[in-house]
Amino acid sequence: MITFKHVLLLLRPSNWAARIILPLCMLCTGNVTIYAQNKALSDRELREHVKAAIKDGTHFLRREQAPNGSWIATDENYSAYTAGLTALTVLSQISCDVPVRSNEVQAGLQYLREIQLSSLKRPVYEVSLMIMAFCAAKEFEKDMGRIRGLAGRLQASQATAGSNRGLWDYNLAEPGQKITGGDRSNGQYAVLALRDAAYAGVEIDQKIWQRVKEQWGHAEQGWGYTTGSSGNKSTGSMTVAGLATVAIATRMLADDSDTDPDGRVDCCAPHPPPAALKEGINWLSTRFSASENPGHARSWHLYYLYGLERAGRLTGIRFFGKHDWYRSGARWLVGAQHPDGRWSVGSGYEKDPILATSWALLFLSKGLSRIVVHKLDYTSLPQKEDPNGEWNQHHLDVPNLIDHIDSIPDWPPRLNSQVLTLSKLQDATAVSDMNQAPVLYISGRNTPMLNDQHIAWLRKYIDAGGFIYAQANCENGTFDDGFRAIVRRIFPDGEASLERLQADHPIYRSQYLLNSDNLELYGVDFGCRTSIVYSPEDHGCYWHKWMRHPPKERSTGLTQRVFRSIRMGVNVIAYATGREPPEKLNDATPEVEAPTVQIARGLQEVAQLQHDGGWDTAPQAVSNLLQGLNKTTGMGFSTKRRPIPITLQALTRFPMAYMHGRFGFRLTPTERNALRDYLSRGPMLVADACCGSKQFDDSFRMLMRQVYPNHPLEPIPADHPMFTEETGFNVTQIRRRHLITASQNSSLQSQVKTGPPQMEGIQINGQYVVIYSRYDLSCALENQASIVCDGYVKEDAMRLAINLVLFALDEEVISASPPVEEARSTQ
Repeated sequence: MITFKHVLLLLRPSNWAARIILPLCMLCTGNVTIYAQNKALSDRELREHVKAAIKDGTHFLRREQAPNGSWIATDENYSAYTAGLTALTVLSQISCDVPVRSNEVQAGLQYLREIQLSSLKRPVYEVSLMIMAFCAAKEFEKDMGRIRGLAGRLQASQATAGSNRGLWDYNLAEPGQKITGGDRSNGQYAVLALRDAAYAGVEIDQKIWQRVKEQWGHAEQGWGYTTGSSGNKSTGSMTVAGLATVAIATRMLADDSDTDPDGRVDCCAPHPPPAALKEGINWLSTRFSASENPGHARSWHLYYLYGLERAGRLTGIRFFGKHDWYRSGARWLVGAQHPDGRWSVGSGYEKDPILATSWALLFLSKGLSRIVVHKLDYTSLPQKEDPNGEWNQHHLDVPNLIDHIDSIPDWPPRLNSQVLTLSKLQDATAVSDMNQAPVLYISGRNTPMLNDQHIAWLRKYIDAGGFIYAQANCENGTFDDGFRAIVRRIFPDGEASLERLQADHPIYRSQYLLNSDNLELYGVDFGCRTSIVYSPEDHGCYWHKWMRHPPKERSTGLTQRVFRSIRMGVNVIAYATGREPPEKLNDATPEVEAPTVQIARGLQEVAQLQHDGGWDTAPQAVSNLLQGLNKTTGMGFSTKRRPIPITLQALTRFPMAYMHGRFGFRLTPTERNALRDYLSRGPMLVADACCGSKQFDDSFRMLMRQVYPNHPLEPIPADHPMFTEETGFNVTQIRRRHLITASQNSSLQSQVKTGPPQMEGIQINGQYVVIYSRYDLSCALENQASIVCDGYVKEDAMRLAINLVLFALDEEVISASPPVEEARSTQ
């Protein structure tokens, strides 16, 4: 008999063509053809290609490193800029997660440390890149003095008068010298370097940022290379530089003029973004291209893409017009990479493979930043961005909050937020687009105007594991009443409602230990966790004031209020994400080596057992599991949930049963006997305790003792076939989150460890009839696992659960044993 164990070894899923044919096409066709093919890549496929491209690109750079640690341009016309090229290459390697302690990065850093500034040919470019490389390495004990000195030279070299005021020229100023020249390309690199230096702790004169903001403050027609009319033709490369530069300067300038002597901010006063951002975004949205530099055709294409990554990331934009900038650029780049891992395009500088490869890698790696929060824009029209809308009262609120989180050591690197424009969503993909981030942030002064379709999307987003964080801006508005009405519309049957979070809620300990007495938060408990959190207090206007290094003149009262609000925001995000926000282009559903097959009709559904211990705690877990099973094996399950009362008549037609819960429960003797009779006929029960619930675990163990008094739950060996490729995936080593701090007087800490799966089972006549996990699977399958959830990490939970279903069905298919006669329970 052919079993699933045999079938799983036959063929790959239907996307095998994209995996095999596409790389071959890259060897024999032009970039335009490849780019057209790449448009068909799914997110998962694109992610695989991006990861492979990054790996091959970093290997190419490693091979090209000179014995002295530098990287030298292959074209002798550019070989004079070795310091800048080496710094750029080191920066790209670190951004691609090449360890700082690796030989190539250490050799490159040492080369840069020995550079004499007098030897540099274009000092502003090269010094800027050196600062960025040293800051990225974070070896501050060695380099802080060097960073501070180089940053000082850059500050002294800014043009302070004339039309170039706020820009930089090629050369560093000598003592007493005044720089009068400048261009926007040199200017953006100096700004990037000084930003990194400021984040590292170097004090930067606020006048520097003010001049930058004044210089770049207008973009009616995008930005050009220089300020003069003859050289001011707007281009994509300079416009993305303008967007990033304005975003940086705005965030580096402190304006506390709306703050009273006690540090209270006037939260009713809006903090709109600079008009130049809107102007630049509109210019690029109407001219966007990933395959060329708008306004400059093929010239400076990779330079433009490197700037595009910064513009998109620092402004929080996902779409320029209709174009997803990262996916578009990544598709082009993975198609343009040469077989040896390099990029080399056009002519001039970008023909040099080291320079081109470094720029390409910076786009791919930094653009892959984890999107933690979507800030909901619910006022803009589809083709007209409205950054001054009701949704954006404090435009730096969420960006600053995520910037702070990005500096916390125990979070993953490269975190970001994006704007999600509600009017651009389409019904077929709205929930998927929302799920690009684990948290949806909704704020405003007055009631958000959402139609019934929008409400339906929000409910589906929550059902799919999403989390809504809402905040009233200015407590004198109508947002409070409006958002409470929205919650009632999301849950019209009253199955969930906003309630004040009690002092023992884990949100008050998820990152920092907070005093709940002076923090008013409301939440909606739905499924495995609190899925909506609402603050009637405006913390956003204080997030807007946050700076990594606030100005010395800032009042103590304001500093303390910003500190309080930032910590509250961090705790909410930590609770919502478990401090593990997903990576971009991430699809938690793995792939099984299996063909598209249709199995017998009797095996197409799974029963979910109803009981009084929270049988519906993770309502989408089974559906998500079966969708993952269909996607990876093509097995044709019905993904509709089948809640079943525990009677033999109801259970008989199902090949297996699934059970989870969060609370204690008890089955009647009739239900226990029905379950035993059902399992005696060959099917299997798979169960788990949601979030490692002790109450459910105790009740389930009692149930098993009642149903099988002579067969205890016993640990399943980690090398059992159900955990190996013989069934599906190799999950003999698997990641599990474990709560290690539970005291009410300390913040919560969890730890992810890799080890064998901790599963237990009951065997009758050598075959498993019950497989049980005391650690969570279901909440992870629903993407609702929180920091307090003892259980498996989402991706590994899916793999393990798929294996358990495949094993259960395989056991049921090949079982020829007669029903096992156990003494009926009378307890």
